[in-house]
Amino acid sequence: MSQPSAETTSTPTAGTIRDLAACLDCGSRLGEGPACPQCGRAYPFRGGILEAIGPLAGRNRTVAAFYDGPGWRRFRPWEQGFLVLQGGVRRARMQILRDLLEVDRPDVMGLEVGIGDGENLRFLPPGWTVHGVDIARTRLEACIARNPGMAGHLAWAEAERLPFEDAAFDVCWTIGGFTYFRDHEAALREMRRVTRPGGAVVVADEIPGLHRAGLGHLIGFPKFDAWWLGLLGLDREFVEMALGFDVDLVGLTQRVWPGAERHRIWHGLGYCLINRGGS
Repeated sequence: MSQPSAETTSTPTAGTIRDLAACLDCGSRLGEGPACPQCGRAYPFRGGILEAIGPLAGRNRTVAAFYDGPGWRRFRPWEQGFLVLQGGVRRARMQILRDLLEVDRPDVMGLEVGIGDGENLRFLPPGWTVHGVDIARTRLEACIARNPGMAGHLAWAEAERLPFEDAAFDVCWTIGGFTYFRDHEAALREMRRVTRPGGAVVVADEIPGLHRAGLGHLIGFPKFDAWWLGLLGLDREFVEMALGFDVDLVGLTQRVWPGAERHRIWHGLGYCLINRGGS
């Protein structure tokens, strides 16, 4: 996966993501230039996307390579099929987004972590201003192609290091993919940090260990599950990661978000965490 250069090929306008952005190294507000005015770290703004990312490691590198490569295009129909089985895409998404829509004001400033191609934007109120981050640049480009108005509102960045000032957003959410974040604790703390006190932070994904329901695991031959997951479009490295890792969701939330609400979604195959962060 290529990393950003210092070259700037487009310039952000007023009201873009740069108005909320802060340097990952020194915390200074970025302003409108191509680099941090305090420490000089480069933040190019190319194709309507703020680049605030460094070399990826661990699960983030594996996941970004999958979404930037051909595997995601092959796997996408299977994901859509899963949502259809949950009553349709809208119903499956609204089981999660309803926890955000309780905000009683029209001018909400929201952040979606792992925004992908912007699938969830159509389910949000038209008066909201939504920004998004993702570790796969091709997904951000797809988001702009699908929603041209998102140009200037996206950042190529990791959930564990969000390039924003404290309390910059009214609400923040991530749907799908949380299980394979590189550092779950850091991501939860960052999402809470960039959200105002009292604003909802929502995390939703498939339940940990769901892969153990595969036929191969049930009959004691997990290689069978690796084989059929490969047929669905998942590359070998992604499959090895998926079958070899689980997040301890209970321990994680008790440690980082002890007061978080939790409920089941997707007929018990997924979960939704809501942290309201006090007032």
